[in-house]
Amino acid sequence: MDEIKRHLKQLQDKKYQEFSAKLIPNISNVLGIRLPILRQYAKELSKSNINIKDFLSKQDNEFMEYTMLQGLVISIQKFSEQEFFDYVKNFVPRINNWAVCDTFCSSIKFTKKVLPKMRNFLDFYLTSKEEYDIRFGVVMLLNYYVIDEYIDDTLQALVKIKTKDYYAQMAIAWALSICYIKYFEKTHMIVSKSKIDSKILNMTIRKVNESLRPTNDQKNLLKTLKV
Repeated sequence: MDEIKRHLKQLQDKKYQEFSAKLIPNISNVLGIRLPILRQYAKELSKSNINIKDFLSKQDNEFMEYTMLQGLVISIQKFSEQEFFDYVKNFVPRINNWAVCDTFCSSIKFTKKVLPKMRNFLDFYLTSKEEYDIRFGVVMLLNYYVIDEYIDDTLQALVKIKTKDYYAQMAIAWALSICYIKYFEKTHMIVSKSKIDSKILNMTIRKVNESLRPTNDQKNLLKTLKV
């Protein structure tokens, strides 16, 4: 494990560290490694002779990228279905910033093979009071469940979440904006009838207006909801 940390230090980019630290202000352990490089190292580790289970069991928080690397390794292992869920369950409590959360969520493509079971699994996080539990659940929804088969369920889940935590609220707004872009009429109908936190609603409106995909009429209609 020490060798892994030494290698991470060798991958450090000082300028990128300064940039990343500004984007993730609530933590102080950003080493500064670009994501494509970290992904490549995760692949190399997975093909090496290290004990993967031992590596994934380490609760080492010295570097954010160490935790992120563990998430990336989980995402490319050929686990059984139960092992996959066990590793995800054990990893989520270690998430303490948006970068680790969003990278992990977008990387665990195995989710597409177990959509119904994962959706049930996410209920625990969507109803949690913890900021990054909620963000994990919401970012999983926006990555894998803004599709025809799940859009109604996804929208209902999003508008039910009650939170005042910034990074959870940002995730909800992000998810709703994706729903608006892909399913404008359906999303607008549900959002307009729901009691969504004003901050979340206004952030959603802003994100939709920043997109080039909705029409001007759709954007103007959405603006009527602004609080």
